[in-house]
Amino acid sequence: MAAAPRRVALKKLFTHHDPMIAGYLHATLESSGIDAIIKNGYLSGALGELPITTAWPEVWVVHDETFDRARQILRDTLPDEAL
Repeated sequence: MAAAPRRVALKKLFTHHDPMIAGYLHATLESSGIDAIIKNGYLSGALGELPITTAWPEVWVVHDETFDRARQILRDTLPDEAL
């Protein structure tokens, strides 16, 4: 019997004005085996056309079952930024 497919349910984990911080967290999650994506990674050129927080990079977790672990990694990696 084949294993059930992993549930894909994107959940936003983190938003930051600095793309380097978002990229660092993304790389840390990926190296820990958590699938994640960065949205708005290239929207800084649209600043002035869009509200500023709309263009900030966002880190999203791909699989719902890894979200709690990703949140803990966020707390451990960027304690001053975690909610």
